[in-house]
Amino acid sequence: MEYTQALEIANKLIEKLSPVCKKIYIAGSVRRKKSEVKDIELIVSPIQYDFSDGDLFEPTIEQKPIPDFTKAVNELGKIIKGNSHGRYMQIYLPERVNLDLFIPDEVDFIRQYVIRTGSADYSKTIANAWVRLGWCGSDFGFRKQSDCVRVEGGGWKCINKQGELPPIWSDEKSFYEWLQVPYLEPENRNV
Repeated sequence: MEYTQALEIANKLIEKLSPVCKKIYIAGSVRRKKSEVKDIELIVSPIQYDFSDGDLFEPTIEQKPIPDFTKAVNELGKIIKGNSHGRYMQIYLPERVNLDLFIPDEVDFIRQYVIRTGSADYSKTIANAWVRLGWCGSDFGFRKQSDCVRVEGGGWKCINKQGELPPIWSDEKSFYEWLQVPYLEPENRNV
């Protein structure tokens, strides 16, 4: 699909999701302004509500997306993978293109925005920078490698969920600065 058509679809999706999200950013090849776009990628931060799980002596307060977020996402098209309470969904839109919807934790939002904007090879380059600093993407979000173990297949599993959290970056430039990697405009994030 041509870039202009993909951008138009992405903007319509933003319009539909904005009442139920705190933040919505366009990522992927649309953000890189590629002339041909294979799919549409959005990074979203849904409006959350707190709920308590556990018992009287050990309550666990967690956040879940508001029910209206689930309804809005379900109305976008046919859900292929994931759900609105997870971190990723793939939805086949009526416009006959896939939407990759990333729903990271607030602490991981900017990192996901950076890696979901660059090409696959560029994202590996960025990942190498945080690995050099002792961090990893785990099943429990972005964590120190010392709080995780490697799992078969090459991923990371968090074993210390109370461990150090990364900073919450205000924007991409502060994330690049933390990585000690030169900032690149989205259109140049190809390897």
